[in-house]
This record gives sequence, C-alpha cells and structure tokens, in this order.
Amino acid sequence: MSLIDDESSVDMIQEPPKVDRRRRPGRRVEILQAVMSLLEKGNRRVTTADLAVEVGLSEAALYRHFTGKQAIFQALAEYLRDHLLRPAGLITDGGSPLLQLRRLFEYHLRFFSEHPGLCRIFLMEEVVVTRSESKEMNKVLSEYSNQVKQIMAAAQEAGELPGDLDLGQATNFLVGLIQSSTLRFVISGFTAHPTGEASVLWTFFCRGVGLVEKTPAP
Repeated sequence: MSLIDDESSVDMIQEPPKVDRRRRPGRRVEILQAVMSLLEKGNRRVTTADLAVEVGLSEAALYRHFTGKQAIFQALAEYLRDHLLRPAGLITDGGSPLLQLRRLFEYHLRFFSEHPGLCRIFLMEEVVVTRSESKEMNKVLSEYSNQVKQIMAAAQEAGELPGDLDLGQATNFLVGLIQSSTLRFVISGFTAHPTGEASVLWTFFCRGVGLVEKTPAP
C-alpha cells in the first residue's frame, strides 16, 4: 500500500515527459502541488477525497488528469528528478569542481527548505512502499548520487580532494548529510530549515573527507 491508497497518496509534482495535450497541464500541476500541501500538513495517507477538496475538483475529475495513484507517483518522481538533476548544469557552471560541489549541495538544501512536502518523498517516508514505487525512487536517488560522485571525481582529479579518498563513501557521506538535514526538517514540523545549517554541514563534510580548509562561500 502506498501513501495514496488505491485512491490516495503522493507528494507534489509537475507532469511527466509524455503529456496528453487534451488535458490541462496547469491543473495537473495544481493536483500534484495539492498532494504536496497535504503531506506538508502531516497527512499520513492522502485520499482522493482529501485531494479533491484541496484542489477544488470532484473525485471523478481527478481521474481525467491522472489514471490513478501510480500515474501521480510517476509524475512526482519525474518532478523530483527534474529539480535535483537538471539544474545542476547551471549551478555548477564555472569555478573549481569543489566550489561547484558546494553550490550543488547548498542548492539541494535550499530546494528542500522550499518544498517541505517533497522531503517526505525524498526520504521515502511511508510513501514508497510498493515494489514498483520503491524501484522508481531508488533510480532517482541513484542518478542523484552519480551526479554528485562525478563532480567529486573532477575535484579529486584537480587535486582538491585527497587522491586516496573513496569516492563512493564520500558521495554517501554528502548525500547522507542532505538526507539527515531533511529528516530533521520533517521531524521539526518543517521549522528547522536545512538552509540554516548549510555552512556547518559543509564544514563537517570537508573535515570528514580530510580537507584542512573548507571551500570559500560561492
């Protein structure tokens, strides 16, 4: 069972790559944002009845935009992928690899601060429990980690990270810091924003991978 029971859960997201042009894209986004809003309010299970009230549609109308919970979750996964991976080219444009890594790290913390509902998707907190959904989110997280690892590899090649550093472990360390900060944000009722500890966490990361000095702020 998933966060949107047969007619239930998910977080917010825009539409997936293939769009039915007969449907209203703006309404699809509204529906996904409504799910995120309900998750931000602490709903453990988002029913289609809750969602219909939140977005101002009948339950039947919801199915004109999404065929069911799996379609909504797919859209959420795509939205998360878009916002974690696609902006990286702009964020990491220019500067040393280590500086690019810090920019990306701070962008991700800021993104989750601004999208509380998506934190629960990112953490897979009672949202991704079916095998297919779990596989989809793990794929997003794998792509996300690979992106971080590639930048670390460039930093290592440039001599900014120790040559004997295990990039896989370092990647897990940095992604783990983002996940732990996001988890604290959720547990605090979305009051302890990840952006508030970005500098401290970055310093902790640098010390953890053997850097004497932290990268100057972007």
